[in-house]
Amino acid sequence: MTQREPPPLMLLLTEAAQSIGTVVTKAPEQLSGSRFNSEVLSEPIAGSTIGRRDSDLPRHVAAATLDGIPVLFGMLDGSALKRSIDQQMRRYRNQATIARSWLGSDAPNLQLFVSAPSGALRDPAWRQLAAEIEADDRTCRKLVWLFEGSPTLDDAKGFLERTFIARPWPAEQVMQQLDSMANISLPIGWEEAIEDPDLDFSGLVERLIELERGAPT
Repeated sequence: MTQREPPPLMLLLTEAAQSIGTVVTKAPEQLSGSRFNSEVLSEPIAGSTIGRRDSDLPRHVAAATLDGIPVLFGMLDGSALKRSIDQQMRRYRNQATIARSWLGSDAPNLQLFVSAPSGALRDPAWRQLAAEIEADDRTCRKLVWLFEGSPTLDDAKGFLERTFIARPWPAEQVMQQLDSMANISLPIGWEEAIEDPDLDFSGLVERLIELERGAPT
């Protein structure tokens, strides 16, 4: 097969994911490869290699794990013509099937993020196609990134807010809250009571009440 490349916007998406606190790690290269797990395992026995045509798999694809969840990254190109987009998505479904063969128990967690061409956000035809793609849950969960012009890091974050890594609050805000909590001191005796292994829940409550009653006013 022709050498395939990562989609151009994958780096922007992974940078955006890291900026909101997501742990991004490299996925096994087999997820974006061209061979099923069973094919590789049976090759020493069969003594031959099974090949695929370029038209079977996407030209741009790569994989990563986001917070431990496997994700395939891809791109759609050309005009918003259903026949063309259906063919491209067929290739990504084939790729997802290969990826699932390597994931074992993680296979149901596989997700696919695909980007549409620049300007697709304002095109009703693209919005309709994106809705159809996302409604199709065959093989894996799919999300389509629609944007205007040259996408920025904020645009990428906006897309990720629709995904499983969305955060209810900014990562910086969480760190600030944790830092402020670190400066809060517990009342005298509370820390020792909480760490006392001989106290069960009821005993801990009673001890805290006693400490509160004996605290100076």
